[in-house]
Formats: sequence, C-alpha cells, structure tokens
Amino acid sequence: MAEASTPRRMAADRAGSGTLARPVPLWRTYAILLGATWRSMRVHRVNLVMMFLGSAALQGTQLAFIGVLLGAFGTIAGWSVAEVAFLYGLRLTAHGVCTINFGQHRGSAQVVRDGDWDRYLLRPASPLIQLLTRFFNPGTLGDLVLGLAILSVAASRLELDWSPWLIAYVAAAAVSGGLVEAGLQIGISGLDFRMGPTTRIKDTIDRVLTDFGAYPMTIFGTVGAWLLTFLLPLAFMAYLPATVVLGRTEELAVPEILAQLSPLVGPMMLVAGVLVFRRLSRHYTSPGH
Repeated sequence: MAEASTPRRMAADRAGSGTLARPVPLWRTYAILLGATWRSMRVHRVNLVMMFLGSAALQGTQLAFIGVLLGAFGTIAGWSVAEVAFLYGLRLTAHGVCTINFGQHRGSAQVVRDGDWDRYLLRPASPLIQLLTRFFNPGTLGDLVLGLAILSVAASRLELDWSPWLIAYVAAAAVSGGLVEAGLQIGISGLDFRMGPTTRIKDTIDRVLTDFGAYPMTIFGTVGAWLLTFLLPLAFMAYLPATVVLGRTEELAVPEILAQLSPLVGPMMLVAGVLVFRRLSRHYTSPGH
C-alpha cells in the first residue's frame, strides 16, 4: 500500500515544485517581456539612434525657449537660471521614467480596437503588463538621458549642501514624478474600454504636463496652482519636491508638508491608476476578428 502511494506522491511533489506550476512574479514577467521587446528593436539599430536623437531634439526646443525667456528677463517668478534648469531637469527625468516603463499605455486604444486584448487574456501573464511591454520606444531614452544631464548640470550650479539624504530625496522625487504621470495616464487608458479611443485626451494631458511642468507654479496664480496640484497632479511631479530641495517652500499655495511628502504620491497614483484600468477593462467587448 505504501509502495503504491509513493509514485503518486512523487508525481504530486514534482507538479507542485516544477517550473510550470510555480507562479512567476509580476516584476519578472515584466522584465522578460520587456527584454524580448528590446532585443527585437535592436535589429534596426539606425532607427534606434534616430529615434533617440529625435526625442532629445524635441525636448531641447523647449529648453531653448526657456533659455530665451531667462536671457530676456533674467529670472522666472524669482527663480534663477540654475533653479529653473533644476526644475526642468527634474520634470524631464520623471517623464523619462514614465515613458520608458509605462509609455505603451498610448497603445491601449489600438489594442482594444484590433482585438489584441483577446490574445492578452489568453496568455498566462497580466494583460496590462503585456500591453506595457508590446513595444519599446527608444526615443524615451532620449528623454531620460537629457533630463539627467540637465539635472546634473543644474545641481552643480546650485549652492546646496548635497548630502546623501538630499540626493536620495531628489532620486525618489524623480521616480515618484514618473509614477504620478504613469498612474494618471494608465487610469485614463482604462476609459478606452468604455468610451472608445481616448488618445486625444492623453495627448492633451501630456502636452499640458510638458508645457506647464517646466515653470514655477507661482506664475499661474493661486487658483492655477491649486488646479495643477489637485485637479491635475502636475505639481507633484517636480515643482513641489523642487521647492523643498531649493528651500523655496515659503512661496507655496499649499501646505508645506504636502511638498515634503510629495515623493510618496507617485506609488499611490500608480496603484490607483492600475486599479481603475483593471476595473474598466472588465467592460471589454471583443471586436470578433
């Protein structure tokens, strides 16, 4: 009796500890799929370089415009050249964090329209992760590299005591800013399942975040600062943590503690955005291709 049960027990043990039966963590699924996408993109190396340079040039035009303003007026809302450059570098770095890791939220409308979501539902991986790793835009590397370069140069021009804590705070603020943008856009992407394509809405928000995020919020007035903090959480992406780093919290239209804790907002926004996306994706209807 004992000998007969041994093979069954051994088979059960193999099934429980085998590779196929073991759940794969989300982060590993994401890394595997993103690595496969990146390898496929490397086939066209010239295209990779051109997209990288094109993205850097696009962001450089806005930096040049800000440079013209500073050259004409010397400061913007009392912020010096180095301080505005720091704000711009922090915002662009956060944008790079978002686009590199979550930029494929832009493809959600096409995935729903073409019925690719059907295939995502059949595979043993999170449909959202499959969406976010379906393609890799090398131009996003240009955003991150240019942002880090501007941030580093600006930081070296500021007369600050760069302690390890302050450097860690800036790094956390950059990552958090990227997660704020990602959570916002992923949540809006969920509307594709209920309302049809929302690409225009996402493009408009991206344009507002890019154009307004490079300036101190004080130039928009108290009402504008509140709207860009609580209606559209732009201030959390770079402005609020920048005021803490630069010691300019006295100009805030919101409580100072909100600025100090702003690096915590990014993870909360990302979780909220993913929950909204998952909730709305239940309304998906296959086009039947």
